[in-house]
Amino acid sequence: MSRRRWGRWVLGPCVVALTATGCIGAVDRADFEQVVRARGGGLVAALPAGAVTALADRLGVADPEATVILLTAPESERFEIAMIDQPAHVTRFLGDGAGLASRNATARLRIRDPRRPDQLDDYTYTLGALGEPTPVRVYAGDLTDTAFAIGEVSALTRLEELVDTSVTRSGLERASASAVLVHRSGANVLVTVNVTAPRGAAIAQFDAAGTFLRSQRI
Repeated sequence: MSRRRWGRWVLGPCVVALTATGCIGAVDRADFEQVVRARGGGLVAALPAGAVTALADRLGVADPEATVILLTAPESERFEIAMIDQPAHVTRFLGDGAGLASRNATARLRIRDPRRPDQLDDYTYTLGALGEPTPVRVYAGDLTDTAFAIGEVSALTRLEELVDTSVTRSGLERASASAVLVHRSGANVLVTVNVTAPRGAAIAQFDAAGTFLRSQRI
């Protein structure tokens, strides 16, 4: 059964430096702000790349293994996490978080400890800094065919393209990407982009290489 978590997003701080005239060059300020929102603010490839580099250095491994990755846009006070056929380990990940809203673009990663493969830890990466690990209670099935090497998800290097595709495919007016969720479902690793708009919400799913699979209103 699909599970939804709600938060509320507003415009990120990257637009604060706009001039008082309300435009940049020939671009109207309102149009520019909508472009920034649609692109997810800080949902860019540099976010997961920075997180993986920091994790690799911390753990002493070239390619860390994760069971879930969640990327959230800046000032994400409102967003919806909804998935098609949501696996139990993803539901637990979303339920374990005390709060998913964040002021800055943030990567949250549930990582398999390379020294103790039967253990999981949660890490948060924001503003270029990797937080300390939080131990995770492991349930039956949490480590059975759920982990994946992050380096195998080349879609994360094309994050801006996935965000643009998701917003376009949603068919919603004034839509923006608010969150990206990565997890394994059976034999496949899926990347789900959540899109929100004043009159609705949608998700788009991609495979690990970034190939578009489906889009659905939620």
